[in-house]
Amino acid sequence: MIARCLAGTLLGFPLAAALLALVLQLLPDHGAAFVIPALILFFPLWTGFMAGAYLFRSGGRAWLVMAGANALVFLALWVGRLGGA
Repeated sequence: MIARCLAGTLLGFPLAAALLALVLQLLPDHGAAFVIPALILFFPLWTGFMAGAYLFRSGGRAWLVMAGANALVFLALWVGRLGGA
């Protein structure tokens, strides 16, 4: 139980931040008008990831899936910055 809690808390934070950064990066003008709504959306998104971690069968699976999701989102963010998006 504690492993799922820690996975959601520790890996959900950067996942929520990176997802919102990716959305802002993909918007025209790099989402300058949507920064405040993105900041408001951050906490509910992080809370959703923390709650979603309890849907996994084990703590190890929660860590694995959340770490994989983090890797994919940060990779997409990095590729987007390289591509000039």
